[in-house]
Amino acid sequence: MTLREEDFTLIERYIAGNEDAIEELVMKYQRQIYAFVYRMINDMEEAKDLTQKTFIKAIKGIKGFRREASFKTWLYQIATNTSLNHIKQKRAEEIELDESLIGNQTGVLSEILEREKKDYIKKGLKEIPERQRLAIILRAYDGLSCSETASVMGCSEGAVKAHYHQGVKKLREILKEKGYEIRA
Repeated sequence: MTLREEDFTLIERYIAGNEDAIEELVMKYQRQIYAFVYRMINDMEEAKDLTQKTFIKAIKGIKGFRREASFKTWLYQIATNTSLNHIKQKRAEEIELDESLIGNQTGVLSEILEREKKDYIKKGLKEIPERQRLAIILRAYDGLSCSETASVMGCSEGAVKAHYHQGVKKLREILKEKGYEIRA
């Protein structure tokens, strides 16, 4: 049985009244969705809340799931919309979360430089357009295929490739300004 078929079976069991089936689906995808949402918004607590909202929306709308895509792709679409709505709401409220977590840690110089580079990548991702950021996160961080990413983003595979490559190019430029070079 494929993962897709396994998911469909769990959905059928849940719709038929088996509450454990939905719990299995949540447990199966919870970490992936949390990691995705966290990369979108860069806030651990907010990511937990938005992950929970994603699953609540999915459970409420599961009877409307048409099975044209995999459950995983459908779930990523919900997580994407939930995250983007959150980002837009935060912008509208003009709330800026300060993520400077550089504390009094001591350690090897290379560790500090690596952390700094990761911080620049996070900040760089915030500076590029949402569609490009989304394509990079889904493809590079979450490992979705081009077709899965296209389904989540609601666009063609060609558009995904264009968003991804333009985003990587801009991210490279941002990092180069900071003295870092990244290789694809």
